[in-house]
Amino acid sequence: KPGEDWLCEEQAPGIWFCLGVKRWLVRRRTPYQDLDLAETESHGRVLALDGRFMLSERDEFFYHEMLVHPALLSHSSPEKILIVGGGDGGALREALRHPVQKVVLVEIDREVVEVAKEWLPSVHRGAFEDPRVEVVVSPGEEFLPQHRGEFDVILVDSTDPVGPGAALFEPGFFRNCREALKEGGILALQSGSPFLRPEEIQTVVGFLRSLFPTVVPYLGFMPLYPSGMWSYVLASLDRLPEEDALWERYRARGLHTRYLTPEVFRAACVLPPFVKELLSPCPNA
Repeated sequence: KPGEDWLCEEQAPGIWFCLGVKRWLVRRRTPYQDLDLAETESHGRVLALDGRFMLSERDEFFYHEMLVHPALLSHSSPEKILIVGGGDGGALREALRHPVQKVVLVEIDREVVEVAKEWLPSVHRGAFEDPRVEVVVSPGEEFLPQHRGEFDVILVDSTDPVGPGAALFEPGFFRNCREALKEGGILALQSGSPFLRPEEIQTVVGFLRSLFPTVVPYLGFMPLYPSGMWSYVLASLDRLPEEDALWERYRARGLHTRYLTPEVFRAACVLPPFVKELLSPCPNA
């Protein structure tokens, strides 16, 4: 049972995932959510918000590489990037590995950024101090309408669609993302577990297919997250490049990754039949 020696998430009714805790580092209520950070027996430091796991030191690279690199490799010249959420700095770290000129990170909860800076250096690796980075403390849904046609790539590194993250899954938010992109811009976001929470990817893909000519769902392994099968979506105002072009950019940018390669991304876009069936009723399928 959840208790003082365990950090637990109820991932679905009747399904709990618990990690043994060596020591609690941070336990507080921010203005927006409950924030827990623990040193665990098996996964290093683990961050949870409102009782949901956000990352662990052991496996965060699975998620951050899959969220960031498909979008940035698909863009020929990703100069200005927006990250909505991502206050832990993991997505920021990966975005800075590309030839970007500026990355704006918009995080609703200042305390998430402060805790990450102090306690999660292995995740952000100094990314917050990079001169190309601007951190804005603001709700993403309020920031976007003020920045039309400004970004080459938008990465939505959100929590699940509950609490402060719920607004990042609304149709108006996705419309504002589209308007904030430059010509040829790309949007990438996570869309939950298609096995335990199929309504998330159905909703996201349905909204995006009504707004973008190119919408590509893809899957990745994420051990900490519900069911281990996690989904993401790329949405582009243009066609996405072929694998050869992605490899050319991967090598030219000097990338060395632990999970995502252009070959893995190509495979991740091949959806199993049950996911295809989930998405078949979506608009513009």
